[in-house]
Amino acid sequence: MKALSKITLTFIVSMMMVVSACEKDETITQTTSGTASTISSSANTVVLAVENADNEALSITWSNADYGFKAAVKYVVQMDKKGNNFASPKEYSIDPGVLKHSFKVADLNNSLNLMGLTPGVAAVLEVRVKSTVASTIAPVYSNVTELTLTPYPIIIVYPSVNVPGAQNGWNVKTDKVASVYDNKIYEGYVNFPDPSALTFKYNIGDVWYGWASSTNTDSYAGGTFNTTGGNLFVPSAGYYLMKADFNANTWSAEKVTFGIVGDAVAGWEADTEMTYDATEKVWKVTANFNAGPMKFRANHKWDLNYGDNKPANGFLKVNGENIQVPVAGNYTVVLDLSNPGNYRFSLTKN
Repeated sequence: MKALSKITLTFIVSMMMVVSACEKDETITQTTSGTASTISSSANTVVLAVENADNEALSITWSNADYGFKAAVKYVVQMDKKGNNFASPKEYSIDPGVLKHSFKVADLNNSLNLMGLTPGVAAVLEVRVKSTVASTIAPVYSNVTELTLTPYPIIIVYPSVNVPGAQNGWNVKTDKVASVYDNKIYEGYVNFPDPSALTFKYNIGDVWYGWASSTNTDSYAGGTFNTTGGNLFVPSAGYYLMKADFNANTWSAEKVTFGIVGDAVAGWEADTEMTYDATEKVWKVTANFNAGPMKFRANHKWDLNYGDNKPANGFLKVNGENIQVPVAGNYTVVLDLSNPGNYRFSLTKN
């Protein structure tokens, strides 16, 4: 009986030691952190171009994170704007065992546009690798490397109608209006620089749409069109917002100029005037700006204004949100309305 008691007591003590050891192991697992990966990039400055869309832009490689024991480590590449402290990074999950991630030009460009970077303007981003092994162990992060990347705009090809006329030698490929919602309602901008060359028509394939009726003032024209009428025309030389409704067979042409308003310039009712560059087909201005909000508007009125909705990406929307000038300084601002449906701008500090 005493021998049995000794055996029982020995068994209990042994089990307590095993449980205690397990508890200690669990405690160690909860508090142990790994040694982070070290990363490098195949390139640190890249200007992305649409003609290279299917090519590799750059690749990120990293070493294994070391946790002191054999573990299935999960890696995530994180990318964010410099200074954002990875508060809202773009993340790329990596297959287990893989220590490299390559970015195609098109995929990287799409990410940069979604992050709100301005096409055509170089931006500094930060990249790191996040490593995890279990929910009870805190993630570890690699060193941070900087990349200077310049995205290109993602241009959408919308259904369009040609606007040949005296302004472009009756070329059906030069000027167009587009239907963003594919509802047979089209708009776009056309410049008529010569006061002796103000006639035009709308064109789709072999079909030409001309004058059925019109009303003209000094800066506005509009009316109806059909397939048998003569030339349409604008009232004077200038830059026009052109509209054509092929549901109702109506058209309009409104002469416009553009300026910038907001706290970043002279206020919300005093326009900083822009000048049209007919060679580049853009509006431009170089001026001193304050840090703060701004918008583009036409004809010193709020009837037609453009802003950049969040996430800001350099593409403009009618009545869109304010555009933020990040810091005070001298800037060149470009307003590009040449591609219908893909209106965009750039803000470059000099």
